[in-house]
Amino acid sequence: MDTPDTDAVLRIADLSVCYSNGAQAVRSVSLELAPGECLALVGESGCGKTTVAHAILGLLPRRTTVAGSIVVGGVEVVGASRRTIRRLRGHTIGYVGQDPYAACDPLRSVRHHVEEGWTAVRATPPTGAAIERLEALGIDQAGHRAQARPNQWSGGMLQRATIAAATVHRPALTVADEPTSALDADRSDGVLQILREATDGLLLVSHDLSLVGRHADRIAVMYHGRIVEAGPASEVLSRARHPYTRALVAASPRPGHGLPEELEGAPPSLLATVPGCSFRARCHCAGAGCEDQLPVLRDGVACHHPLEVVGP
Repeated sequence: MDTPDTDAVLRIADLSVCYSNGAQAVRSVSLELAPGECLALVGESGCGKTTVAHAILGLLPRRTTVAGSIVVGGVEVVGASRRTIRRLRGHTIGYVGQDPYAACDPLRSVRHHVEEGWTAVRATPPTGAAIERLEALGIDQAGHRAQARPNQWSGGMLQRATIAAATVHRPALTVADEPTSALDADRSDGVLQILREATDGLLLVSHDLSLVGRHADRIAVMYHGRIVEAGPASEVLSRARHPYTRALVAASPRPGHGLPEELEGAPPSLLATVPGCSFRARCHCAGAGCEDQLPVLRDGVACHHPLEVVGP
């Protein structure tokens, strides 16, 4: 990892998370997020991205074992009391989840949900502020529509309401887990831009490499609970050095690049302890050291046989 940034809005050091069933979802992950930056966590389902997000938010299930450090806004999250975590949410940490319907009370209006951004921290919503937030995110006739129940809104509209609620206090850090999954491409770009402007630092969890490439400053690629490659977004996506990253990019639809190439196989179970490199069974570059030596992240890549990059 690079020299620590004392002004970082998020600093994760040697984070490991093991669920009560023995699943080791995160394994020695270290990350930093600077003010004004968007860092994207990418990888296949089950690689540990959402677990990292939930660890930051203090949303892991009980009896989950967490080791390492997570510092947000100068506050240590690992081992913090529930009261401390509650104080961080809203003012210091905002959260936008994958399912906007699950985030809303079906018996309350959408306006009530947005206003919870204030009431949840015992503040009074400024007059008209909730409607202004919805209008800023492209909701037409927001004053009228905000009186409706969540089930009367489309998934895309409701996700924008969730984003409005999560960023009313301009948090130092916003954790966004697939925040545009219910939106079309044009609307996704606009919402991501607004989300970036509404927070000091954005941790974006996403499968959409095209979206990530347009909005993230840096990317961290996760596989089997570990970071296998990290660096500037443009370099990681166009000059990947880890075989998994390059396969992930090839499997993603990209205009002008032909049909995606299938990424064969599946990641090992999180219950499994795999000696050496956990990607070796799917890797065409596996060789000496891969079976019994764990690759360490050096110069942005954790691989015994990193790929060569051709060109400038």
